[in-house]
Amino acid sequence: MSKIMSRIMACAALAAAWQGQIMAGSSPTLSVSMVPNVTVTGDAGTYTLQYASVLGVQTNWVTLTTNLTLTGTTTNWLDYSGVGQAQRFYRTVALTNSVSTNPNPGLLVWIPAGTFVMGSPATEAERNSDEAQHTVVISKGFYMAKHPVTQAEYHAVTGVNPSWFSGNPNNPVEQVSWNDATNYCALLTQQEQAAGRLPAGWAYRLPTESEWEYSCRAGTTMAFYFGNAIREEQANFNSHCEYNSTVGTITTNTAGVGYIGQTTPVGTYGANPWGLTDICGNVWEWCSDWYGTYPTGSVTDPVGFTSGSARVMRGGSWRNYGGGCRSAVRGSYTPDTRFSIVGFRPVLAPGQP
Repeated sequence: MSKIMSRIMACAALAAAWQGQIMAGSSPTLSVSMVPNVTVTGDAGTYTLQYASVLGVQTNWVTLTTNLTLTGTTTNWLDYSGVGQAQRFYRTVALTNSVSTNPNPGLLVWIPAGTFVMGSPATEAERNSDEAQHTVVISKGFYMAKHPVTQAEYHAVTGVNPSWFSGNPNNPVEQVSWNDATNYCALLTQQEQAAGRLPAGWAYRLPTESEWEYSCRAGTTMAFYFGNAIREEQANFNSHCEYNSTVGTITTNTAGVGYIGQTTPVGTYGANPWGLTDICGNVWEWCSDWYGTYPTGSVTDPVGFTSGSARVMRGGSWRNYGGGCRSAVRGSYTPDTRFSIVGFRPVLAPGQP
């Protein structure tokens, strides 16, 4: 295992100060130049590169990439998002509990460990009473599917396709219950283990609710990962009613222009900063938790209640208004419910959540 690359590297407060080399601690070291061009030197391996605008007790580190690969030589990373910013601090983090290579790079992306504020602020328009903000520590990284399970993927594992909108195999599977989704994860694990593609102890499962929101936000703190408003070109939702976090619902497209009214192929819209598509809209996504009130204070790797009557689902769907697709919105159905607005995406991690 490579040395953990978690040294905090600082750039100066003015644009001109991107020039030169700034170093802290032992290997690996980072130097930052005017592009800004982050130069990383260290042990061979795969790392997460993150930045923060300020440093403090609860620094909000934002991930630039989860797939920075070092081969024993110097690697450069051009941070185009940092152009024009007054200051940025950089760090690298080793993927300490990942497998050596992504077992399915076409499907999975690595989600690094970290801390975030779950829920929505009181000022966010149309927020619900069950979205109370609290700090959550995700202590271990995990892999997550880039997109909801498609009809083709579901059929390949189970031999059936229950979807109402069955015209395109690249559309997300829907009309799957929570029980169906967990069964799929178990079957996929068995198949991948038999094929020798999974390390011992690793399994596919549904994400916890906190893992889901953490992955959806991808280091952002706004109503959506792409900002505080949602427009028809950004996601598959009921765009008759777009949304802005300061004013709430905005009625548009009353003639139906732009409203699709069904699922769309995964990846039709852009990905969030961690490479996840369709995380807002298209289909609701089942989580492993029983639905219940959030805990108070700071919690680490919460798994929800041990019992209940409904399972959590997140993300909104093609039928929801814009405000119903916010990062903090929570939904729930009984575990045997099947609707054309509900699908799921698995995670791959060691053991149980």
